[in-house]
Amino acid sequence: MGILNLMQSGHIMGRSVAIVERLESKAKVISVSVSSDGSSSAFAERKRVVITNGPVIESSGVTVIKHILDNQLLVAHSNGLTCYDGAEEKWQHNDDTGAEKLAVGNGFIVYSDGLGRTHILNEKGDLLFDADIQNTLHIAIGPDLALADEAGNVRTFSWDGQLIWQRPQRGTVGEVITAIGWNNDAIIVAREGHGLVPGEEQAIEVECWRDGELIERNEPKARVIALNGLWQGLDMGGVQYYGDIVADIQHPIRNLIDGGEKVLATAWFHIYLIDKNGISWSVEHQGMTEHCAASDDWSVVMIGGEDQNDWTESEPVIIIDATAEPSDTIENVGAISDWDEAPAIEINAEDLYGKDEAFEALIALEDGEKSKSDTDMSLLLGMLDEDEDIVEVNIESSYDLMAELETAIDEIIPPKADSGSDRTVKADADGNALVTLDGTGSYDPQERIESWQWIDSTGKEIADKSKVKVKISIGLHRFDLRVRDSDGSWSTDSLTITVESI
Repeated sequence: MGILNLMQSGHIMGRSVAIVERLESKAKVISVSVSSDGSSSAFAERKRVVITNGPVIESSGVTVIKHILDNQLLVAHSNGLTCYDGAEEKWQHNDDTGAEKLAVGNGFIVYSDGLGRTHILNEKGDLLFDADIQNTLHIAIGPDLALADEAGNVRTFSWDGQLIWQRPQRGTVGEVITAIGWNNDAIIVAREGHGLVPGEEQAIEVECWRDGELIERNEPKARVIALNGLWQGLDMGGVQYYGDIVADIQHPIRNLIDGGEKVLATAWFHIYLIDKNGISWSVEHQGMTEHCAASDDWSVVMIGGEDQNDWTESEPVIIIDATAEPSDTIENVGAISDWDEAPAIEINAEDLYGKDEAFEALIALEDGEKSKSDTDMSLLLGMLDEDEDIVEVNIESSYDLMAELETAIDEIIPPKADSGSDRTVKADADGNALVTLDGTGSYDPQERIESWQWIDSTGKEIADKSKVKVKISIGLHRFDLRVRDSDGSWSTDSLTITVESI
């Protein structure tokens, strides 16, 4: 049915489903997970994992969590992987470089370590093989294992470690893989070029490969940063189905959960249920919807994230039932949800205005009595009479001035993001380079900039400051800078950093 474009006295009518449960967090939520049958759910902070209606697991350096066989919980952290059954530790896989990215499926566990190398385990924690790929950027589990690296390579592997297919690169410089995913037995690859290769080089494309053959290639409306089935999440612009935009959402799509004819998508502060006709309903979260997980039937959907404001407390994790019947909601246009009802304040007229006697004492004086305020007013009027410099105020001119001021206020000028110039740097002996992303050249003529966001090529926010240092490996790296002012206006600028070997 979609969001209704019905404006009524400054309100907008939409559709939503109820929040089933709110879970309080103590720090930034960095991952959520729901078992396939929905009987178990959990969320993670850096130093602990909270199992819904279960124990709290104390850990350090947590990066991501996933449910695996028999509702056991897999925790990736700075020392590798640990599998828990409730609070009981079942097994541990040590890795001195830590576990960064994590995917599970088909009875396998796939993770990339701190150096970007990819390892494949079974669900008992036994190492099966190491994939022949470096600087892993994306992991997608389907009939086979698909991996993409920072150099633009995409490879698929069988579950016994054999290389099945490698995508031919479109040139040797200037190509970035922004997302990969599976649609049944077809591998979907979203890529971005930078016009550095002659010929029929398109800047943004989505490719469909099956059995090593290119089946289809199309050009999306914007950079694709999320793929699941036939659904594509755009960096700015919304959600596409089979190349057609079905939901215009002016924020990066952070998560897509494929449901065939429908999809769950998260962006900004909302989670949406979207079908081929548009948005069916949405639920607002108190934080940015960075993390989302769902049971197979969508009856349990967990959403976590933060508002990225250092002055506010950690935001709760919410659970919804995406199969519930939506209802109409009416919200103030542009209003910010308080989430909790304001407490009632009991006060009577006497407390608010004071006693009647005190009020009467101010205005009802006995005949012949002169108040101090009357005396002060007489003195003031006398001083005005003696003043020889009378200032005449032109009422009409004052109104003209106010009109001009109002006009000036209405003309809000958006900020201008400046990420700096593209550049090439040399790697150190370890094959890495430490570079500074500097957005201090961004400006706003009205001096209203209040937030910065640095986004990497995967759509992930890596910093919320104007200037930050990043450690990157050999290859091509793209970063986007988004600058936002206090009115909500924003602009973006991009730069590419090429790291070359010594």
